[in-house]
Amino acid sequence: MTENLLPGGPSAGIKQAGQVAWALVGLAALLAVAGVVAWQVRVIFPPLLLAGAIVFILNPVVTALQQRGVPRAAGAGLAYLGVLAIVGAAGLGLFPIAANQVDELAEDLPDIRSRVERWVDDRAEQSVGTFYEFSRADVEASLSNSSASFEDQLRSLRKIGASVFHALLILVLAPIIAFYLLVDVPHLRNVAESLIPIGARDEVLVVGHRLNRAIGGFFRGQLMVALIVGVLCSVGLGIIGLKFWFLIGMIAGLFNVIPLIGPWVGGIPGVTIALTTGSPLQALLVVGVMVGVQQFDNHFITPQVMQRAVHLHPAVVILALVAGGSLGGFYGLLLAVPLTAVLKIIISHLWRVHILRQPLDSIDAETRADDTEKGTGMVGEVDSRPENQPVAAAARP
Repeated sequence: MTENLLPGGPSAGIKQAGQVAWALVGLAALLAVAGVVAWQVRVIFPPLLLAGAIVFILNPVVTALQQRGVPRAAGAGLAYLGVLAIVGAAGLGLFPIAANQVDELAEDLPDIRSRVERWVDDRAEQSVGTFYEFSRADVEASLSNSSASFEDQLRSLRKIGASVFHALLILVLAPIIAFYLLVDVPHLRNVAESLIPIGARDEVLVVGHRLNRAIGGFFRGQLMVALIVGVLCSVGLGIIGLKFWFLIGMIAGLFNVIPLIGPWVGGIPGVTIALTTGSPLQALLVVGVMVGVQQFDNHFITPQVMQRAVHLHPAVVILALVAGGSLGGFYGLLLAVPLTAVLKIIISHLWRVHILRQPLDSIDAETRADDTEKGTGMVGEVDSRPENQPVAAAARP
C-alpha cells in the first residue's frame, strides 16, 4: 500500500492519467463552444481555408528567397508571378486542345444524350416484372425540375447566382489574404510564440512543427499528385483514342485531390463517353487506363511526392472521408484527411509525453529524422533553424 503512494509509483501514473483525461474533457468543451461560434461566422472560412492552402504551398518558396536576401514582400510577389507565369504558359499551350474538345462535345452532346436515353430504355425493359421496375419517365422526373413553380425556379436561379458570386469572391479574396499572410509569417510566428507560456513553449513548438509538416505536406503533395495523375490519364486516354481525352483526364486529375474516392469518381465520365461514342471494348480500356494510373500513383507517385507527410491507415482515411462528407459536404471531403492527421498528431503526442512519459527531445529527434533520413520529396519545409538544432532547443532562451 505504501508503494502506491511513493512518487512515481502506480498511483502517480493514475493521477497523471486522470489529469490528462480532465484536460481532454475541458479541451472538448472548449472546442464545442468554439465550433458554435465558428458556425455563426462560417461565411469567412472558405476564403481563409483557400488562403491557408496557398500559404502552405508557397511559404517554402518565399522562405527560401528570404534566406537568399530577398525581402518577404518581394519574394511573395515573385512566387505569385511564377505561379501566374506557369498557369499562363500552360493555358496558352493547352487552350487550343481544350477549346477544340469543348466544341466537339457541344456538337456531340445531342447524340450522346440520345444514346443514354436508349440505354435507359433498354434497362427499363429489362426491369419489367422485377422489384426495381422503372421507366425513363421516372428517371427524367427525378432529374428534372419541370414540376417546380416559377417562384421556385426563380429562387433556385437566385441561389445559383449567389453561389457563383460567392465562389468568385473566394477566388479573389483568398490570394489577397494569402499574400499578406505570406509576408507576415515570421511576425505572426513570433507573436504566437510570445503568447505561449515559457514552460509549455518547447512542447507546443514540437507539436507545431509536426502539424506544419503534415498539413503543408498534404496540400502541396495533393496538388502535385493531382497534376501528375491528370497528365497521365490524359495521355493514356489519348493513346486508346477516347474522344475528349484531355477534358476527361483533367477531370480525373481534379477529383484526385479527394483521396481514395476521387480517382474512381473521376473515371465515370470516361466510361460514359466510351460507351456512348465508342464501344464496350473502349470502355474496358478506359477502366484499364484509370486503374493502371491509380496503381502507378499509389505505388510510385504518392510515396515519392507525399513521403510520410500524413501517417494514416487507408481504413482511417475512408472513415474520415465518410464523416467529413456527411458533416461538411465537399469542403468536408477536402479537409477530412488533414484534420484527421492533426487529431492523430495531437492525441499521440499527449499520450507519449504525458502518459508514457517519453522525453520531448526524443520525440523532436524522431520528427527531424523523418524530415532528413529519407528526404521529404516535394513536401519538404524550408526551416529557418540551423540544420542540427532541435525545435525544442531553438525555443529555449
